[in-house]
Amino acid sequence: MKRRWAAGAAILLVLVFTGSATAGGWRFSYRLKPGQEWIITHAGQTETNVMGQKQVSRNKTVVGYKVSAGSKKGWVRVTAKILSAAGGMDLKKMTFTGDMHTSGEIRNKKVTGSAAPQMEGMEGMPPEMKAMMEQSYRFMADAWKEMVFWFPEFPEEKLDIGDEFDMARKMAGGGGAMGMNSVRKEIYTLEDVSDGLAYFSVKDRSVSQMQGAMGGKTKTKTAGKGETVFDLQDGMWIEVVSRFKSSTNMGAMAGMPGAGGGNFESLHINKITVEPK
Repeated sequence: MKRRWAAGAAILLVLVFTGSATAGGWRFSYRLKPGQEWIITHAGQTETNVMGQKQVSRNKTVVGYKVSAGSKKGWVRVTAKILSAAGGMDLKKMTFTGDMHTSGEIRNKKVTGSAAPQMEGMEGMPPEMKAMMEQSYRFMADAWKEMVFWFPEFPEEKLDIGDEFDMARKMAGGGGAMGMNSVRKEIYTLEDVSDGLAYFSVKDRSVSQMQGAMGGKTKTKTAGKGETVFDLQDGMWIEVVSRFKSSTNMGAMAGMPGAGGGNFESLHINKITVEPK
């Protein structure tokens, strides 16, 4: 009888300790502190097939972040500026601010300043054209704001290997003659944790619709996957790599006979690297 009791107790102990290990996991959070500065680089390559011709474009954007004290416990204030980017506009004129929680939730996202160039002869421009140009730059600022604050929001509960969480992003910009609405969903799955680093796989889908200034409409669908690495000690991502395909339907422009639409597909490869300054 004693031997049976001892054997049963041993089995119970194994089950208890095995269950505790399985129910463990890791709680993820951002460990941003006042005074920190980060440099985040977005590098991308896009391959597009248009009328049987392959076009390749590359872009690189560098964003600087500064962290200051927040108004509540668990929150910090993040100020970001675009340090360099492809294109002819001076994006350094814009400043992005937001309140960020340790979970990654961001509130009060704002952008001040404008990348609109100082154009000579603006005074004599028709009011409708001037309003359209100003609207396009506001629309662009909204798009950059979402790119600057790209950080995924973590769940409150711990994650174990194989667990997943999703991140839904919605964007509405512009208005009037121009505007864009997009919905994007990312699913993060924890694949491994070793040496203080957490490795996630990511699935990504999105749908966006854009209303052009001339009445034209476009609809884009994307689907892809990627991998990310998160530093548990620093509480920040190290690297995010994504590969996805997009299909765009170009609607005809209103009031312009012969200006028909079309379809084209693209392959995108994006990489985000994060470094402390």
